Amino acid sequence: MKVFLLFTLLLNLSCNIDQQKNTALENATTKDTAAVSEKPQLEQKVVKEEPVVLDTGQTWFTVNITKNDSAYINYEGSWPVFLESNNSATLQLSRSKNIMSVTDILTLYMNGVPSGKVPIVLSNSEKGTASMIMSPVTDGVYGLPITPTEGLLNITKNVNAVVTGNFEGKATNSDKDIFLFKGYFLNVKINPDKI
Repeated sequence: MKVFLLFTLLLNLSCNIDQQKNTALENATTKDTAAVSEKPQLEQKVVKEEPVVLDTGQTWFTVNITKNDSAYINYEGSWPVFLESNNSATLQLSRSKNIMSVTDILTLYMNGVPSGKVPIVLSNSEKGTASMIMSPVTDGVYGLPITPTEGLLNITKNVNAVVTGNFEGKATNSDKDIFLFKGYFLNVKINPDKI
């Protein structure tokens, strides 16, 4: 009987010691968690993922313009027009396939067909520059053009008179509205009637 009582006493003592260790461990964990939560949280920047534009051989373009960080003009199509003559090149990206209709049209003017990145400027009279004009439609008529004064045009491929690239630009109008331009064009034929 003494052995049984001694065994029970040791068992209870052992259980009490384990319980005290667990309580101490839980208290330490709670303190660590509280200490971590008391530390100021670092602001996490939200990074917008750029859409991946895959070149599957199709002819395609997209035009996205924001006005004061709100969507303004967004469209895409498969009917870009790229014309080159002498030392001048023009790329037109229109909302409608019928470019003779009144439609939103973004036009890029280049001094020759550049390779790589070239700056967007107000007037592309210098070689290695480009300019952009957006002709927006408001209530069925052309409104005031929007002309970026900064940005870049990036020609990423120019093989056998087929061009791929992207662009971005920034414009500010007289009302201090800020317009941001971004777009892509894939496999656009230069002077398509000649190919």
